[in-house]
Amino acid sequence: MKIFSIDYRSPPSGLGQIITPDSDDIILISFSGCGMKNDPSYSHTIYLDHPEVEETGWIGPVIPLLHQILKSHGVTEVYDSEAGFDHPEKCDSNFHFKLEDWIKILKAS
Repeated sequence: MKIFSIDYRSPPSGLGQIITPDSDDIILISFSGCGMKNDPSYSHTIYLDHPEVEETGWIGPVIPLLHQILKSHGVTEVYDSEAGFDHPEKCDSNFHFKLEDWIKILKAS
């Protein structure tokens, strides 16, 4: 099981990390031109590039790409404490959402 942990404190430098429990394999999802290239804290960095995201700071235009990336990396759950407070019926008590439920929440906001 892989988890995507969103990091609301980091934008625009990063959006979050793909974490594999019991492994040092952590993939950073970041925005183009942000963050440190080849950051040794991460095994890999994936950059999302979209002019509207850069202009507005809203990730809406890259939600389909983010969804595709997370699925292709085997992510099944998303840790999002902020969305958990707004949608407690959609997550467990540790603020873990099923990937598909979390994507629907993002698309609706």
